[in-house]
Amino acid sequence: MIVKTEHPESAQPAGYYDEYWSGATGWRPPGGLDADLKAWLDRLVRPGAKILDVGCGDGARYGRHLRAAGVLLSGVDVSEVAVQAARSNGIDATVVNLDERLPFPDGTFDGVICLEVLEHLVDPEFTARDVLRLLRPGGHLLVSVPNVGFWAVRMELLATGHFNPKGNPVTQRRYPWRDPHLRFFNSQTLRSMLTDVGFRVERHGGLEQQFLRVAGLERIFASRAARPLDALLRRVGGRFHSLLARRCVALAVKPDGRAAGAAPRGPAGAI
Repeated sequence: MIVKTEHPESAQPAGYYDEYWSGATGWRPPGGLDADLKAWLDRLVRPGAKILDVGCGDGARYGRHLRAAGVLLSGVDVSEVAVQAARSNGIDATVVNLDERLPFPDGTFDGVICLEVLEHLVDPEFTARDVLRLLRPGGHLLVSVPNVGFWAVRMELLATGHFNPKGNPVTQRRYPWRDPHLRFFNSQTLRSMLTDVGFRVERHGGLEQQFLRVAGLERIFASRAARPLDALLRRVGGRFHSLLARRCVALAVKPDGRAAGAAPRGPAGAI
C-alpha cells in the first residue's frame, strides 16, 4: 500500500502525473522531436490516418508534426494537466485510466503510438491487448520503452549495487521505490510481449543511440568538432542497440484477418 508522506508525490497515480506534467516533482520530460524518432513516426503517417496516442502527455513533442502531415490524432492520458495541455496543442485528448479498457470501439484506429508508457503501468500486457483490439487489421503500433539492458544501467548495478529505474532524476537514486517506472524491458522482452498478445513485430531497434552521452561525458559532444564522432556513435549504437541504445523501439502490426479481439482480461492488480 502506498501512503502519502511529506514528500510532494501523490499517493494516487493521476495526482502524481498531474504533478509530473506541471513540473511540481522537480522534473518533466524533455521536448523536441529528434531525427531518429521522426523516422519511426513517419512509418505511420499518411493523410487521413486515424492515430491514437496512448499516454499522450502534453502532446508537444511530436503532435504538431503528425497533425501537419494530415493525421487525425487523438490522445489519452491519466493526467488532467497533461490532457488540457494536449488539447491546447490541437490534440483531441481524453482523460482515462490506462489500467482499464480504453473507451473506443474495436478496430477504430489505423495506428497507435505508445511511447515511454508501458513501463509506468501495473499490467502493460493488458494495455497491449487492448491496443490490439482498437486497431483495424493491418494497423500498426509504434511502441518504445526504456532499455533496462543499456550499458550504463548495467555498469551502475555492477559498480554500486543500485538498480536505477530511470523514471525521474528526482527519485531514481534517492527514492527509487517512488520512481514512476514499475515494469522493465529490454529489446527481447518487449518483442516477446507484443508477439504473445497477438502482434507481428515488423521492425525493432533503438532510440537515443549515442551511447557515450552519459553524465560526465556529455560536454564532449557539445562542440561542432564532435559532430562526426556523434554520428559514428549513433551508427554503432544502432547496430548493437540491445546494449547501446537507451530506449527500445518496435513497430508491430495487427495481422490481417485477425478478429478485432475479445475484451482483454482485467488488470492483474492495482496500486
